Formats: sequence, structure tokens, C-alpha cells
Amino acid sequence: MGLSAKKIAGSCEGTYNACIIGLLVSATLVYALNLKFYHSISKIHGNMKNLSDIIQQTFSQTVSKRLIWTQLFHDRNFTNTLERCSWPPKYLHGRETLNRTVFDLEDLNEVFTFMKDGHYKPTNCTPKQRVAIIVPYRDREPQMKIFLNNVIPRIYRQQLEFGIYIVEQTSGVPFNRGMLSNIGFKEAILDMKYDCIVIHDLDILPEDDRNFYTCADNPIHMAVKVQQFKYNLPYKGFAGGVTTFSKLQYEKINGFSNQYFGWGGEDDDLFTRMKKNNYSLIRPFEEFGHCGSIKHQQANKKNDRLKILKYAHKIWQRDGLNNLKYNLLIKRLKQLYVWIYVNIDMLNVRKSLDIKLKNE
Repeated sequence: MGLSAKKIAGSCEGTYNACIIGLLVSATLVYALNLKFYHSISKIHGNMKNLSDIIQQTFSQTVSKRLIWTQLFHDRNFTNTLERCSWPPKYLHGRETLNRTVFDLEDLNEVFTFMKDGHYKPTNCTPKQRVAIIVPYRDREPQMKIFLNNVIPRIYRQQLEFGIYIVEQTSGVPFNRGMLSNIGFKEAILDMKYDCIVIHDLDILPEDDRNFYTCADNPIHMAVKVQQFKYNLPYKGFAGGVTTFSKLQYEKINGFSNQYFGWGGEDDDLFTRMKKNNYSLIRPFEEFGHCGSIKHQQANKKNDRLKILKYAHKIWQRDGLNNLKYNLLIKRLKQLYVWIYVNIDMLNVRKSLDIKLKNE
């Protein structure tokens, strides 16, 4: 009888690469042996006419078995044998103008087929970090589509494992970006052991894929040169737009304050929390930190943020992750993101602290 690659490979053990090399050698040997075998058979039966067909069929079967075995070894989850993804990544594009076209989600799903359940993991190497991108959201569907179409390909080229969380607040009370960020953090770490948490505005998007979605020993500010500020840093303590934290860093500063309803204030409060914990907000990718701005209807800037900021240095240890309360209505896995839909009770949030806001 003819020999098979499976018989020669036997119980292949050792590293993945060694096994694959062995299978390739086996396939070559099988081809040679089977060629001789079928040549002999054809001589005996005087059926040289079909010899080429027999050889071709035998070789095809051998290659097919090799491919089956290759897939088998992949399926055995040889995660530990994968080399680390190159760093810095090899196939970056550098700075590119944002694509502001609003595509349907169905079209984006067809383009980004590598995404599943709002998550992506490189298949040919071990990523540098696992990253959760948290996006506070309400009533900005066109901007969300532009966000997905620009952020996904850039972080994909960075060969990071990542998940995208769109955290949506119900209507009824003013938007609370800080609290939605905390909710996104809580829900994301329930899903996976993420190395890095990125708090990402929907309307400030990196233009350069050399501006990495990664974490370091200190929090990283990615939105250094924002278009709406004429590609300048508005002030030294600006921490808005896109900021990354390790899980430990975010927990140590107790996340964002939950008290800021309406526009602004939460980023300045966040900067105070970082200073209180001896963190420096670093900008290691400043040279590549250009971020485009996506236009949207301006939020109402009249609120009590300045009054709350006066208490920031006093209340940060008891206002944030450790007193977070919300009503989770929906958590749904979509192809490109995880949709988290929550209700926030503003009255109870304000009652959770003994802050007395006097009307002026």
C-alpha cells in the first residue's frame, strides 16, 4: 500500500514550527515513495496510460493531508509558540487625512470582516497589549460611523488585540462623559483581562497610526494636536480627547468623577486625580499626535462644573469607581463594537456625596 503523511508524521510533538517542517519533509517523501509504488503497479497491470493521473491524484491527496495537519496544529492553540508582533509595527501608513464619509454599518461590517463581537486579535503573532476602547456616546450616530471607519483600520495596523465599547446614556438627564467612562471600564474588565484602557471621544480621532493605542508607566495623552485647537495643545493640563490608562492606573485614581453632568469639567478633575497619585500625563507620541475633529452640534456649556471642580481634591477618593451605580439596560455584542446602554439617576448620583452646591 502507498504511504500517507499522517502515518509518517505519527504523533508529532514539539514546537509548532518543527512539526510543520516535519510534515513538509514527510509530504515530499510520501510523494517520492508513492510515485515509485504506483509506477510499479502500473507496470504490472500494463496501465501506463493512467500513470500521470494516478501520480497527480496521489500528490494532491498528500498535500491535502499536509494542509489538514497544519490546520490541526493551529486548532490545538499553539498560542505560546507564536512570536510577538513586531514593535513598532511594520505596516503603518503614517499620517493620513480622516475619511469623513458616513457609511452604513452594513457596509462597514463587510469591510472589517476580521472584527467579531466588537473584538479583534492578531492571528499570526502575540500582540503587545490587549486594549479596551471606551467611547461615551449619545445621539451621534453619523459621528460613530466615522469613528469606526477611521479608528479600526489604524489600530488594526498596530497589531494590537482590542475591543470597542460604545457606552450610551439614555435621554432625560444631561450627558455624563466621566460616569459613562467608568461604566465602560467596569463592563470591559468583566469581559477580558485588558492591559490598557483608552477613554476615547467620538469626535477627536487620531490621524496618524504611529500614535499608538498603548499604555505605559504613566497615563498617556494621545490627543496632543487637535484640529479644533488649530493643531495645538490648548493648555498644559489638557487631558481630554483620547487618554490611555493601565487597569491599575485607572483604579488607583478611582476613575473619573461621577458628578459632572453636561459639558466639560471631568477632564480637569481627572488631571487633579492623576497629580494626587503622583502620575504625570505623558505625551510620548507628541510628534505624531495630530487628531482630526468631527463636527457635531455643540453641547450646552451652562452647568455647575466650576463649582464641583472646587471640591475635586477633597472628594476624589470617594467619588468614582468605588461609588458607581447605574442601571444596565442592554449589553449586546455587535460585529464592530459592544453596545452598552445604561440609565443614570442624576439625583442619586448627587446625593451620594455631601457636596452642597449653592446657587449664585
